[in-house]
Amino acid sequence: MPENTLRAQIAPLLTAQPSDALASYFALEHDPRRTKLTVRTDAQGKVLAFVAVCQTGIDLFRPMVVMRGDDTTALHEALRTALSAGRQYLFSAPVTLHSDLEAIANLYGETPNKILTLSGANFKPVVNILVQTSRTPDGLLRASIKARDGSNAAEAGATWQSSRYTEVFVHVAESVRNRGLGKSVVSAVSQEILAQKRTPIYMASVDNQPSLRLAFRLGYQDTGAWELSGAMGLR
Repeated sequence: MPENTLRAQIAPLLTAQPSDALASYFALEHDPRRTKLTVRTDAQGKVLAFVAVCQTGIDLFRPMVVMRGDDTTALHEALRTALSAGRQYLFSAPVTLHSDLEAIANLYGETPNKILTLSGANFKPVVNILVQTSRTPDGLLRASIKARDGSNAAEAGATWQSSRYTEVFVHVAESVRNRGLGKSVVSAVSQEILAQKRTPIYMASVDNQPSLRLAFRLGYQDTGAWELSGAMGLR
């Protein structure tokens, strides 16, 4: 079945809400040449579950897997069809699917992450003249502050970008943390995303309080939604 037809089939399982932002991007908007969809339906053709396996630049050796499905049997069937036993994959899934995944796969470093978003009305930008902006070869934004040796003391950017959302990441060298550099680069990236009429989305573990504080100080709001991320391998 053509990829566009499969995407149309699974679209009703996803919403425009932040909780589905990452899954919607990879399942519906990621390059179809690097996306493989596996769908399970009932006898009437209603979609029960889907799994999307995507080759990305996030990890060249471990594809990204996203999924949806309230029917456990259908979801397990889709996962066993889509994934190769013995191979490790990155994954993102609703936290409610944790036990379903554990039933058939080994999970590694799985972490529940808060999902935060930013609106223009709540944005509290900071200006730092040391911030340099650039774009990756595929057009994703980067903002950085250089150390004296030319390395990145702090860097933020877009992990992925859909028609509605852009996920923001940040990394700050351990030696220069707690100086506001992370806040500066995230501010620059967030401002550009808002200018593009997209919603910045920020995901962080509840255990990563410094990362959450950084986002909250810029005006990001907790949506109340969670996503489970980590690596997995079928048993």
